[in-house]
Amino acid sequence: MPNEGPTRPAYGGRQYELAVAGAAATLDEITPRDAALLGAAFAAMEPWSGYGMSAEALASFLARAEPGYARFAIRLGSVLAGAIVVRETWLLGPYLQFLGLLPGHQGRGLGKAALEWMASQAPWGTRNLWLCVTASNTRARVFYERHGFEHAALLCDLVAAGKDEVLMRRRMRS
Repeated sequence: MPNEGPTRPAYGGRQYELAVAGAAATLDEITPRDAALLGAAFAAMEPWSGYGMSAEALASFLARAEPGYARFAIRLGSVLAGAIVVRETWLLGPYLQFLGLLPGHQGRGLGKAALEWMASQAPWGTRNLWLCVTASNTRARVFYERHGFEHAALLCDLVAAGKDEVLMRRRMRS
């Protein structure tokens, strides 16, 4: 349960087990090799391909060490399945900057488990979880709504001209 006390650090571990039925799933440190493999895969997938993001740019983003951000590889057993990047503090709560799963690993509960992890690791007093999703990415929007996120705002032309993003918020119990 989130918000268990004011002294617990947010997102401070190096490895976490994810609650996925019938599978051993983990979040762990993303390696440069992980970032390169995922960058290439995500560059070929929507919504990233629709923005013209290169494999190199995505790999660099995933591998970057940055204070206040948690970056993890998502693994199912020992197999690389995706990545998650969380900005630890933003508008009274963490911001999910990136969640991507490779096609063979979608629909297996990993995304749900990653969101539950994000909520469980939020620091004491967190009021919100935040994310942006490409407005045309209906599948992702429905997924986030199913997990308690609500539309907060439409951000026109945020990432690219002619493409809109939906800012979504999940309110946390205090």
